[in-house]
Order: sequence, then C-alpha cells, then structure tokens
Amino acid sequence: MFEALPVGAMTCNLRTFTIDYANPCSVELLHSIRDELPIDPNDIVGTSIDIFHKAPMHQRALLSDAAQLPHKARIRFGREWLDLHIHPLPDSKGRVTRALLIWAVATAEVAKAEEEYRLQRMIDDMPVAVMTVDPGNFEITYLNEASKRTLNQIENLLPVNASDLLGRSIDIFHRNPAHQRALLADPRNLPHRAQIRLGPEVLDLQVSAVNGTDGAYIGPMLTWSVITKQVAAEARIHQLAHYDTLTGLANRSTFRDRLQDKLQVEDARLALLFIDLDGFKFVNDNYGHLVGDALLTSVAERLGRCCKAGDLIARLGGDEFAIVMPDAGEEEASELAARIVEAMRSPFDQSGGASLRIGGSIGIAVVPEHGADLHLIQARADMALYNAKDAGKNTFRLFTPELELRLNDRVRLESKLRHAVEQREGLFLYYQPILNTVTRQITCREALIRFHHPLRGWISPGEFIPVAEESGLIGELGAWVIEQACLDAASWTDGARVAVNVSARQLGNGTLQPTILAALLKSGLPPDRLEIEVTETALLENELDSLADLRQMRAMGVRIALDDFGTGFSSLAHLRAFPFDKIKIDGSFVRDATTRADCAAIVGLVAELGTRLGVTTVAEGVETQAHFDLVRAEGCTEVQGYFFGRPAPMESLATRSEELKTA
Repeated sequence: MFEALPVGAMTCNLRTFTIDYANPCSVELLHSIRDELPIDPNDIVGTSIDIFHKAPMHQRALLSDAAQLPHKARIRFGREWLDLHIHPLPDSKGRVTRALLIWAVATAEVAKAEEEYRLQRMIDDMPVAVMTVDPGNFEITYLNEASKRTLNQIENLLPVNASDLLGRSIDIFHRNPAHQRALLADPRNLPHRAQIRLGPEVLDLQVSAVNGTDGAYIGPMLTWSVITKQVAAEARIHQLAHYDTLTGLANRSTFRDRLQDKLQVEDARLALLFIDLDGFKFVNDNYGHLVGDALLTSVAERLGRCCKAGDLIARLGGDEFAIVMPDAGEEEASELAARIVEAMRSPFDQSGGASLRIGGSIGIAVVPEHGADLHLIQARADMALYNAKDAGKNTFRLFTPELELRLNDRVRLESKLRHAVEQREGLFLYYQPILNTVTRQITCREALIRFHHPLRGWISPGEFIPVAEESGLIGELGAWVIEQACLDAASWTDGARVAVNVSARQLGNGTLQPTILAALLKSGLPPDRLEIEVTETALLENELDSLADLRQMRAMGVRIALDDFGTGFSSLAHLRAFPFDKIKIDGSFVRDATTRADCAAIVGLVAELGTRLGVTTVAEGVETQAHFDLVRAEGCTEVQGYFFGRPAPMESLATRSEELKTA
C-alpha cells in the first residue's frame, strides 16, 4: 500500500532516529528538492531524520513521545515548504518503536496562499474604496478598509452604518435599483464608469468584471470614491475657462465656439451684434477700476434685460460685448440694437451716490445675407461697429458692402502712408502764421502736415491722420513732424515760435518727451520757441498720464497750448488742472461771432478769462476784416486764419509743392 501511495511515506526508527524505509514517491519528491539535501535521494534509507529539521533535538523529542502523536505540521525545508503528518507505529507488543511520516512538498500551495494573502492585504490597504457584490442576490460580499473610512464620511446619507454593510443589498447606493441590477448582472455591460449622486455628495464609480480561472463570471468589483470637491473644482475651472469672471457672461472663447456651432447648422439664420461702450475709459481712468468693474457688471445686467431667452451674450474683453440672436434678421437685430442704445443712455447709479453716463455703439451683421463664415461675419460686424463710432457714437449701424469698400480703401491708404513714413516720401510741412492783434507781427507759425501720393495726389489730413492713429503710425509720423518743424523754425530769422499738434495717441505713453528733447538737441532750437498744441478731446482719453507728459515738457521750457477750446465739456476743469501758456478759441465760435451774439459773447468771455489767468488767447478761423475787428475788440491776444495767410510750405519746398499741385 505504501509503495503505491502518491505521497511520500517514510518510517523512522525511534531508537536510532534513522530512516529505515522510504516509498518510491518519497524518493521522487526528494529528487524534486535535492538541492536542499546533503545526500543523494536514492541513499535516504539509513540516513538520520535530523537532516529535515533545523532543531533536531526538538524533532527527536516529538517523535519519542507517543502522547504527542499523531502530529501535523508545515515545516520550512530550505526554500521549500513540506506538509508533514506523523503517526506512531506500535510493534506487536504495543510499544511505539517506529514512526510513520506521510509528507508532500507544499511550496506551491504556500506560495499561492501567500499571494492570496498579499492580494487581500493590498486590496484592504488600497486608498480607493473597493466592494464586491454577489451577482445573484446583489448583496455586498466584501468591503475594504478604504470603503469603510469613506462611507463613514457620508454615513448620514446611508440607512445603515458602514460596519453593517456586509450582506446588505447594493440597492441603497442607487436611485434606480433595477437599472443598477441589470448592469451588474451582465458582464457584457462591464467595465462601466459613472458618476452618481448620493444626497449632496458625488461618487465616482467604476465597475469591473471578476472572472474565475475558467473565464466564468464570478461577480462585479466596484471601486469608488467621493469626488464632490473635485467635481466642484472642475465646475469652477470650467466656469473660469468658458465664462467671464466679472460679469458671468460667456467669454471670447465660448462665444466663438458657440457662434461657430450655430454657423454649422444647415440654412443657419442669425444676427451678430458687436457692442463697444462709449466713454467707459474716461470712467475707468477717473473713478478707478472698482467703479469701472461695477459699471461693466451693470452693463451686463442691462444687456440681459434687453435680450430674449436663447440669445447668447458675451463679454469679449474690456468694454467690448457681443450678442448672437438665433433666427433673427436685420429688422429684429435693429430693434434690439435700438433698445440697447437707449438702455446705455440711462444713468448708471453707483454706490455712494455717483451717477455715471456712458453710451454704446453697435455694429450688426446678419447670416446668411452678410456671409456664413465665422471670420467673415465677425469682420463685417466689426466694420459696422467702426461705422457707428465714426458716425458720432451712441448709435448702431448695419453692415453694407460700401463699408467693406471703404475699409479696403483704408487698408490701401495705410499701406501708402506706411511707405511714405518709412521712406520719407510725399510728406511736407506747411505753416500758417499766428499774429499779434496789436502789432500784426508774426509771433508763431503752426506746422500742418500734408501728404501727397504719386497716384492719388494730395490726401486730406482728415483722411490720413485717423488712419495713422488707428494703425500705430502716428508715433513715428508725429516724431518726424516735431523734428522737421524744429529744424525749419531754427532757420527763421524773425524768431517766431513753431506750434506742433500732437495726437491723443502720442500722449500718456512716455515717448513724447524724449522725442521732443531729441528734436531740440538736433535742431538747436530753444525750448521756448516750441509750442505743443493739445485738444481737450486728446486729454480726455488718458487724462492723468497725458497731464504728466505735459508737465515734463513744461519743465523743459516748452510752451503748451490748449487747442479747440470750448468744444469739450470740461474746459474749465482742464484750465484748473494744468497752467497752459495759450488758449486757442475754436474757429466755429469766431466764424459765427459776427452774426450770432452768443458766439461773440463766448469769444469775449474766453478772452477775459485769458487776461485774468495771464494766458495768451488766440482766435482761430479769422477770415474777414470783420472777424479781426471783433476778436481784437473782445480782447484776444493773437489771431490765426485765412485773412492773414493760408498754410504754405517753406520757401525751399514751395516750387516742388506748386509742381505737385498742378500735377
């Protein structure tokens, strides 16, 4: 029987503790672990039993005491594990003189048990909650420690304690148990991932299929975590990425994406409105960004009240807004634009009692009449907006093909002007005299730029100066005017001053003062022979920085004149803010002064104001003897106008200029 056993069988003499029998399976097993033996497995009979144990005396004591037998143990033998059963073998007189050892190599079994133990510990120690469910009755069969810890955080949302969940139905986690059961019962639905809500909490759930070694479906394993804070954070990130943080409106990126989506719809029909606030920069600069931000928020609220459900309102940046009206044409868009213009005119009451007034200019393009391409429809709405602002602001304009032609003309003009500035070709300075009303002597000459193109001829300053300002060429063009005017004035023998106009775009950016200094040094012209003329409108755009520039120039000895006085709404405030050397009364008052008593009164009041302030007053637009007699009688210090001379070039350029006039 021992010879045929599939396990090892050996007998040990308990007097000598030597092996006196080993069945064939023992020898075969010993060959499988021969690296751990000090002898050849074939020579095992007659060998001491001590070779199998690290503590031979303990082993001998165990074998000698029949009271401890039978005995079962798992012992370590080198790198191997052996399962050992020891039974007493009594002789014919009942004395136990031998022992029977039934044994087998258990290394693989031990390894498997250890692997299962490590896996169990690993799952228990995972930071992610893990549960298993019986697919037959849908009861929870296992929870790791992370599950228990996580469930304790939301225990008030469960009908039972986390420690009592084993054996409970998985239904307690789902609002729709039937759907959940159908999902878990069929491995074809797995793996599956979903976010489910448990009261105010959000759970991230992943379900995987657990299969046996034969591939059969054992059941689902659920890994999950509470991600309420992460979901809130993701929602916040999404909000920041797609919506304006100040107004809550869609931002530029979201606006473009949604407009593009609407344009992709077959037979798309919509209206696009671009809105630009008029006067917002003045509010921001003079009242501060907090007031400016509150104003933008109020604007967004008014836009929302003007629009209907389904309209997309976006803040593109700064004081620029946009609206997309689905299924709307020119008529509906014009009605909305009119409502918005009217809404923007109403005062904006701020905390602290301040009441602010601004306006809104709007450009409109409609699909498909004005195009269906994203970039094209935006460009045409922008053209219409530019036209609205050019028309005096606080109004709206629809796109027309003529606007595009005008824009193309402007682009071509910009190219020509850029070439002229870079190459110094076709640019001339003309000068108009300014005279003392008593002596009639020339005290100053105003420098006026002229531009001649070989094909278009003479181009009006009213046409090319705005292009220079909008394209950024005004800085370089203005620098050339200042330098050339200083060089020309340095050659005048009568010692007259030269007056140069500066644009709003040249003020407030810190570049004007070094430009003037360089021109004075190059020409050698004394600073007090240079007058810089600024308009009230120019000061309004960036008043604080512009006044800082003027103070720097005044400190150099350059004279500062306030041009077009009377046309701005804060004239007296500007006189208080800066000590101008000269006030130039706008020509519109002078030209009408001989026929309108109110205009004559304004001329007289400004002249008297100049006398009291010790400031030179210049009457512009003097075209007749009657004009001159009136402004002199009213007390104006100096005069300028066609009556005393039209703008003309320097003598050295006069011949060439006349040739160009007749070309």
